[in-house]
Amino acid sequence: MNENLAQMTNSELKAYIKANRNDDQACHEAIKRLINRRNANSPQYPYDLHALRLVGEDCEALAWCI
Repeated sequence: MNENLAQMTNSELKAYIKANRNDDQACHEAIKRLINRRNANSPQYPYDLHALRLVGEDCEALAWCI
């Protein structure tokens, strides 16, 4: 990894991830940087895990018609 991820802006990190999407290690490091930059005071939104599973099942069921 030649790029200095610590000095990249969030937009640059996102572009880096897109450009290196086939490199698991590079993407992992860049995503870790983005996650660690998030604001600890940002709101936490609840989600319904059961509903998410149902949506995933619906998508799988519909995949045959694509």
